[in-house]
Amino acid sequence: MISNRLIRLGIAVGVGVGTGVYIFKPLLKEYEQDTNGTWIMPSDEERLKQQFEQQQVKKQQ
Repeated sequence: MISNRLIRLGIAVGVGVGTGVYIFKPLLKEYEQDTNGTWIMPSDEERLKQQFEQQQVKKQQ
């Protein structure tokens, strides 16, 4: 009885993971190409620099 449930659970998990990969892999590849492999959009670079500088100032205080 428990093994039957584990088999069903395994199938459900497998289908869920497979579906997730099928759906999200192309989207992640496209986003990677848009950000030149850095996962940072070009428009976000200035904002990230400002945040990094603010963190450095806080660490020095």
